[in-house]
Amino acid sequence: MISDELLLAIFIPAVPVAIAFCVASFRLKRHRGGPVKDGKRLTEGELELQLARLREVRKDLLARADVPAKVRRITYKEDAYADIDQLRSESNHYRRINNFLQGFLIIGSLAATGASGVATEITEVRWLILVITFSVGISSGFMGYFKYKERSFYLQQTADAIEHEWEAVEIGVGRYKRIGDEDEALAEFVEEVHRLKSEQKKRQQNLEQPPESRGPAE
Repeated sequence: MISDELLLAIFIPAVPVAIAFCVASFRLKRHRGGPVKDGKRLTEGELELQLARLREVRKDLLARADVPAKVRRITYKEDAYADIDQLRSESNHYRRINNFLQGFLIIGSLAATGASGVATEITEVRWLILVITFSVGISSGFMGYFKYKERSFYLQQTADAIEHEWEAVEIGVGRYKRIGDEDEALAEFVEEVHRLKSEQKKRQQNLEQPPESRGPAE
């Protein structure tokens, strides 16, 4: 049994800490960062939605107006960094799924092995082993079919490649060091980024095909 002195030693410091956390969370929820609209601060999702709408409006204006090619390329270059963030966000999403399933496979396999050792003495454990084994099989099937690890890798690879090109054209290094004209450098950048995004789409389409009809990844 736990003594009263031990309970007091635990609860006395824990209560004010819990109250402080509650007050801090309430304050942060009421006073978020960002601009104020109609007396309320906009959430991160609302700000991202507004930014996406502004980008669509800009694209529509560029499509309707007679804009020089240089302006279109500069716009494409600035949008490339948003593409990097989106690719990395999707990569992190698939990586988290893969890590969760992989962790479940490891833990589930060890748990099923350990439980099988006492199954002869406790008959109820057999049902637990069956459930664990079935869940491990489902996780393994999902990982093999949807290729979460490969999706995450290709998305991260494309994001890193686009970021490398963006930084290279920004400071004039690599292939852009030999290009003195800014228009030519922008044209080279747009062509390379378009190639990288096209290759990513092909890899994505290849991964979405059934396993028997998938071709080799480029």
